[in-house]
Amino acid sequence: MVYIDDSIMQKGKPAAAGSKMLENFIAPFDATVVTRLNEDTQRIALGEFGLEAPGELPGAPLLCNDVFGHVRIQTAKQGLCYIRPAYGTVSRYGLVPAAASMDQIGVVCKDPVEGFSLLSAIAGHDEKDGAMFPEKRYTYNKTGQTPKISRAAPAYGDVYAQVTAILAYAEISNNISRYDGVKFGYRAPDCKGLESLYTKTRTEAFGLEAKLAAVMGCLLLSQDNYTKYYKKALKIRRVIKKSLRFDEHDVIVLPPESHLAVLCGLPSLTFGGVQLAANVKNEGALLAAWEGFQ
Repeated sequence: MVYIDDSIMQKGKPAAAGSKMLENFIAPFDATVVTRLNEDTQRIALGEFGLEAPGELPGAPLLCNDVFGHVRIQTAKQGLCYIRPAYGTVSRYGLVPAAASMDQIGVVCKDPVEGFSLLSAIAGHDEKDGAMFPEKRYTYNKTGQTPKISRAAPAYGDVYAQVTAILAYAEISNNISRYDGVKFGYRAPDCKGLESLYTKTRTEAFGLEAKLAAVMGCLLLSQDNYTKYYKKALKIRRVIKKSLRFDEHDVIVLPPESHLAVLCGLPSLTFGGVQLAANVKNEGALLAAWEGFQ
């Protein structure tokens, strides 16, 4: 059995993404990752739009979207592993969007062998997701040689976190702006006028973190702050990507809370208080490095 976060759609079942705003939303179709599974599933909620830290995870394997690292950190606490595939290798079709440039369905697992086996079943090009690599299938095997390992400079951790927060809040704010009580989702009762409907609906249906994300995103995308913060964060992300020297090493060792892999679309593997990140399509180096840590 595979656990499925309720931000991933399954036809005919609620897909609330942990939010009261979508508590009555029934998925009209299956997400691509669901159609590719050949196992029974059980749905769980991990927090509103991925903004909240979940409690104890119910078990593994589990499919979910983890932009802010809450699930990744929790797996380390529970002695589980978390695999975040490279951006563009697993379809996001049918995933309730949070931060589009960083959304990616990952796998909580008991060990990487189990996780990569599941990942091989759901990964591969999907024409319904326009941000994917062309490969139709991926086979995840460890590399035949000992990977070269590098440790990320601790001083950059704050930069990764700040850039991720700016981009994620802006994108989440933009995505959840569609929830207004008109088209679908929760609608507050006894509203007088459209402005009252918007205000009451969002006040009652969004949790604290979602409200904060909405406000922060609006500020970051405002005319006064767009260039100063959002556009600058995009430039810094490009600089960070260009600074990664995978010609000199295969794997970067990071703390579980690091946002580098999410920010740059890299595959990563978290276990036992350590996060490993590799270059895109070099997941085999993660497996080899994990084996070396055992």
